[in-house]
Amino acid sequence: MKLTRLLLILLFLSAPGLLHAQKIMLAYVAINPGQGLLWVARDAGLLTKYGLTADVVLIPGSPRTTQALIAGDLDYAVAGAPALLRARMQGADIVLLSALSSYSSQRVLLKPDSTIRGLKDLKGKIIGVTQYGSAGDTFIRVALRKAGLKESEVTILQMGGTPGVSQALEAGRIEVGVLGESGMLLVFRDKVRPLKGASSRELGFLGLDAPLATTERKIKGDRGSVLRFMQGYLEAIHYFKTNKAGTIRILQKYMRGLNEEHIGMWYEDYRDSLNPAPYPDEGGLRSELEQINAPKSHSPAFFVDTTILDEIKKSGFLDRLYK
Repeated sequence: MKLTRLLLILLFLSAPGLLHAQKIMLAYVAINPGQGLLWVARDAGLLTKYGLTADVVLIPGSPRTTQALIAGDLDYAVAGAPALLRARMQGADIVLLSALSSYSSQRVLLKPDSTIRGLKDLKGKIIGVTQYGSAGDTFIRVALRKAGLKESEVTILQMGGTPGVSQALEAGRIEVGVLGESGMLLVFRDKVRPLKGASSRELGFLGLDAPLATTERKIKGDRGSVLRFMQGYLEAIHYFKTNKAGTIRILQKYMRGLNEEHIGMWYEDYRDSLNPAPYPDEGGLRSELEQINAPKSHSPAFFVDTTILDEIKKSGFLDRLYK
């Protein structure tokens, strides 16, 4: 009896997360459901389940977040694809582990009383973006070219981050801004209106939504931890897709300014786009590379590491999760 009890105690103490939980640093660039999977992973206890404790921090602007990842200040980051891909092209130690869908979430937003009706009407306007080189900055430059406008015919102004663009739009300091899913907070509050036909989906721009990145040195030096983190992240996707009430409670903690009804609308719109096995889509990746004028010598495989997802999928983890 004593031996049996001792074995049970040892098994309990050796369970993931109960001894020496590993501390990790995560960052995101904007407040929206896609970035919010990091909140779900932490607040629903899905990282603790795998022996990890996480600090989750907001760093406005994808270029800034990318630099923090390169510097080793972060273990993982959810940021805009253009900044991550440019850094990789320039030799930085960055690889993509996943992306939630094959469309980016960028859209042009206007003051409610704006007379702008199409992309061509942006000629002569000041357009606010979070940072030069961000997903929104890249998107609007491509959208302008598609509309037959030259970049010299508008003024693109970086505002420092999502809050800067949001506040400038609300205060009327700019008439036009570019934001991702975070911009819907302003739409729900009737502070702005989306320009019809001027979102990545409406324009047919494939891309990568909420790409998750880490470094090759992290994968090589601490592969077991990366596998455990990705299991927690994949469980967060499952939790998001199957536990509406729990997800909305978590989102409400961070998405201040939206009531439960608005968050519910946002949740319903986003849930079905989540891929249970979120491999970075090759078509979306190629589109992102074209938008930043990447040399043809760089194949999509150069920018991603799918071995972690491959190993988890091969183990039957996802089959068990969604059975």
